[in-house]
Amino acid sequence: MRKANKPLRAMGYVALVALTFALATPLALGYGSTDENLWSTGTDGTAWTTRYSGCWKSTAGPAGLAPCAVQEKKQEKKPDKVVELNFNLNQYVIPDSIADLSQVAEMDEYIDQLKATPDRERILIVGHTSADGSDAYNLDLGQKRADAVRNYFIDQGYPEEYLAPAESKGEYELLPGVDPYSVAQRRVEFHKTKL
Repeated sequence: MRKANKPLRAMGYVALVALTFALATPLALGYGSTDENLWSTGTDGTAWTTRYSGCWKSTAGPAGLAPCAVQEKKQEKKPDKVVELNFNLNQYVIPDSIADLSQVAEMDEYIDQLKATPDRERILIVGHTSADGSDAYNLDLGQKRADAVRNYFIDQGYPEEYLAPAESKGEYELLPGVDPYSVAQRRVEFHKTKL
């Protein structure tokens, strides 16, 4: 009986030692817990930060250093949306297909402002649809809406060279939190872009 226990005890010790090394190795290699007392600084006079570039949260530490500031990642800037038209279901003719005719007056006013400004701005016109219909149908309908609005700009005297080619997103960029079948989704947006 004692001989059987010796190998079991030996295996228990080996398992304990192996477990200890397994748990200690990640810490020795610099991995593991993000304990707030683990800190580093790149150069003299800089703020103390964790090894993951977060702010060091401990109240104890060196004095006279600048407060920790984590730089926010800059997000890619999207073109500014300036105006929007909403269309009736499956329609794309201006002004007859616009759900709210006051939006046509807003578009006319916007075009007049663009023409009166000496600094020309490039305008991107993007057509969208609701979730009614197939993907292919909606991409085509969104393109027809965007083309109709682009042609309207040109008819109103805005120089064609300052209009980007019209685009369609179909139903691929539905407004979040809005009924996917609503008139709000059936829209054409105008965006300012760089020349």
